[in-house]
Amino acid sequence: MENEHLNEMQKSVMGFSSWELLPYHIWENILSCLPILTLVRMKIVCKTWRSIINSQSFLAVYKKANHQDIYFVLFADFIHRNIAAAYNPMEDKWFAISLSHISSSSPSTSCKIRRTLVSDGSLVLAEDSKGSFFVSNLFTRTFQRLPPMLPLIWSYTIALVELDFSYKIVAVSVTDKVYSQVYDSITKTWEAKGEFDGRFAMLGNATHLDGFLYCLSYSPDNLLEFDLNCGTWSVVNVMMPSVVCSHILVHRGVLILVGGIEEFGVIKRIGIWELDRVERQWRPVCFMPDHLFYKFRLFSHGNLNQFFTVDRGGKLCFCKSTLPHINILMYDLSEKRWWWLPPCPLGSSLCKQSWFGHAVEPRMDIVQEEICDSCDKMSRKVG
Repeated sequence: MENEHLNEMQKSVMGFSSWELLPYHIWENILSCLPILTLVRMKIVCKTWRSIINSQSFLAVYKKANHQDIYFVLFADFIHRNIAAAYNPMEDKWFAISLSHISSSSPSTSCKIRRTLVSDGSLVLAEDSKGSFFVSNLFTRTFQRLPPMLPLIWSYTIALVELDFSYKIVAVSVTDKVYSQVYDSITKTWEAKGEFDGRFAMLGNATHLDGFLYCLSYSPDNLLEFDLNCGTWSVVNVMMPSVVCSHILVHRGVLILVGGIEEFGVIKRIGIWELDRVERQWRPVCFMPDHLFYKFRLFSHGNLNQFFTVDRGGKLCFCKSTLPHINILMYDLSEKRWWWLPPCPLGSSLCKQSWFGHAVEPRMDIVQEEICDSCDKMSRKVG
């Protein structure tokens, strides 16, 4: 009789599932080890998992986990197939990322992507065909529309900064001086924040380090610093190398500069420098090896006039064209290794290609959730 009662208790416990007895923090630690695409699918299984994955405490744990996945979203077909082609350096493979959720979530108001502007972490800022801006996480298929910018002349975005549980967007207008405005995802408003005397031809890309944005100006060539909290601009006292197609990034807490050395209007070398803050000078790190540079400039009629750089996690992607069948080269700053990307499966068959040029990490959302239809299997290769 006692054995029968014991068996009944065991069956009851087995039916209840021992997983449900685990403490909340154990659940968080287990789930934080899973890939982002698995978590997205788990959110639709049950309310308990969805509640855990959406919680602020889980997001904090998840951000501390060592997730190595980085995707260089380099090319996209916004017209025919509505997909983006993303390269993963860890697997040395291209993957398809569907863009259909942006145009299908709210058919009455949404439009297809016209162009992407900036990215950081897991987020991409893009503009639709009606001129509206939105922030999207391409992996979890969520997005949030933004209110219009403040009315400044020729405003354009230079940075999206992903913080712990929020993000900020910095846009500038360069006329007689630099005017800037900042969007805060917490207040959901744009705020005029910071003016800077001086006329610049344009501002380059921006990178975030210790609460400051660093960006490059041209004519004159300067390194500019913007305090995200105070909204103040200043010029960093450092002489800039004479380079073209420059790109700035942060690697292991150090500012890195990429650029081409030009002779008579033609780029002859591509170099990488790091900023020595003590000596206030840019020190050479390395140059693209000659045999790689020779191959890189092919299809440029013997001369290289421009190229693009995309970076994430200390990996640099060099591309000289918006065409996906052109040679693409990558360099790992940590491993000091160069390699060619495999051919992009989008190929050259599509007549209209858009340069996407962003690198993202598939993290959990910090944008307002507007999950649409069913979760696609993002990890499939481009067919």
